[in-house]
Amino acid sequence: MASYEGILKWIHCQSPRSNHNDPTRPELDVVTLLWDGEQVARRDMGTGESWTLDVTRPLPGPATVEVVVRPNVDGSVEEVIGTVVLSEALVGTGIPATDFHDAHFDEAGAQYRLTYKVQVVSDPVDEPPPVA
Repeated sequence: MASYEGILKWIHCQSPRSNHNDPTRPELDVVTLLWDGEQVARRDMGTGESWTLDVTRPLPGPATVEVVVRPNVDGSVEEVIGTVVLSEALVGTGIPATDFHDAHFDEAGAQYRLTYKVQVVSDPVDEPPPVA
């Protein structure tokens, strides 16, 4: 029986939620990725930044990945700006250019793109014992 794994490849910030209008500080968001509620990545991101994630996890069933951002300023609150559900239905054809999926999030003043895929993990084949 085949098993599956989900891979979060990268995230790109087109525009952060942060908008403090202070020219002495960069506009940055604290970006957190949650996999079924568990934090798997966290980092500050600003306009035009891409972050290579390479987060790979077994996928025994569908998994929910949430993208959570908050402006990197005191008193700001986190907000889920997007969600994807990884499942075996997303397995690609094996051609690298077509196996990845992009989810675009434009919420609460933030614009991000998450790239991910689901792939089959080959199970070891049971070999019969040698014939004596």
